[in-house]
Amino acid sequence: MEDNQMDSEMDTNFLNQFSSMVTTDKDDLIKQFQTIGENLNYSTATFFLDMSNWNLQTAVGCYFDFMVSRLPSMKFLNDLTVGKDEKVTPNTAFKLSWLLQNDGESVWHGTYLRNETDDRKYYLPSLSPNDTTIVTVDLISPPTNGPFVSKWSLYTATGSQFGG
Repeated sequence: MEDNQMDSEMDTNFLNQFSSMVTTDKDDLIKQFQTIGENLNYSTATFFLDMSNWNLQTAVGCYFDFMVSRLPSMKFLNDLTVGKDEKVTPNTAFKLSWLLQNDGESVWHGTYLRNETDDRKYYLPSLSPNDTTIVTVDLISPPTNGPFVSKWSLYTATGSQFGG
């Protein structure tokens, strides 16, 4: 059997299982909803079901849409680099520093800043919502004269990029 056909059959089976979960008993709906995730508590299940007018399929869809979109958020406040825009001689150590704010709703855990030009990672401390941190990275200028550009991005512990 081809992979596409197997995937299609699995999707059909999954949808059939949901459509067979027909009940109007709210406690039953909550229990059924909780089977989709091992850490799904009673209040979360109740919230999504109530929000979806107690339609199990709609509630499950909303739950997964919500969970996928829950990336952290970051606001760049200031470039604190000493000597910013100053010329640096080749093979010279220098530091870049930025003031960043967690302007999202979740704590940053395992967050790291990655230099996209050489793939180095700098891990940040845990940061609560609305808190700020100064991030400083050590670099060495290239061995030859000329412009030097580095690109930096923030990532979650699971490797999802965030923060624009």
